[in-house]
Amino acid sequence: MADEKTPEQEAAEKAAAEKTASEKAAAEAAATPDPDAELLAGAEKPDAVRNALNAERKAAKEAREKAEAAEKKVREFEDRDKSEQEKAEQRASEAETAKEKAEQRLLRYEVAGAKKVPLSLAERLRGTTKEEMEADADELLKLVKEGDATTTDFEGGAAGRSSSADASSPDAMIRDMRRK
Repeated sequence: MADEKTPEQEAAEKAAAEKTASEKAAAEAAATPDPDAELLAGAEKPDAVRNALNAERKAAKEAREKAEAAEKKVREFEDRDKSEQEKAEQRASEAETAKEKAEQRLLRYEVAGAKKVPLSLAERLRGTTKEEMEADADELLKLVKEGDATTTDFEGGAAGRSSSADASSPDAMIRDMRRK
């Protein structure tokens, strides 16, 4: 009967085998990095805990995706606002340019009026400051006055000559040209 084991001995051996099997499983679990191992080891229902953890991870992933989508929408709105801002800046720049052109035109007409330059010539005045335009107006007036003395009428000679000469006579025209 030495070979025969009592039920108590069999239970002890079985408990020892189970203990070594659970130790082996614990050793394997320790070797495999399971982030939930600690939590599962102390749980009464490990499968329920694992399912709850997976559900929480899934919910966290969905929340991150929603947050990223919301951030993307915010960036789109900011970009839209930026382009609206850029449009406003462009309109302001165009308005400023138009204002400067209008001020320059007004200054030209003021200088033309003060210097008695014909208004038809006011747009020809050059310069960015009043002084530059006044100097240009003086030069323009000199040219206009010189031009009045030598303006050619295309009916036979200079406008400044006497009308007593016979314009139809070539000899008279030659004489007039030699006098000058």
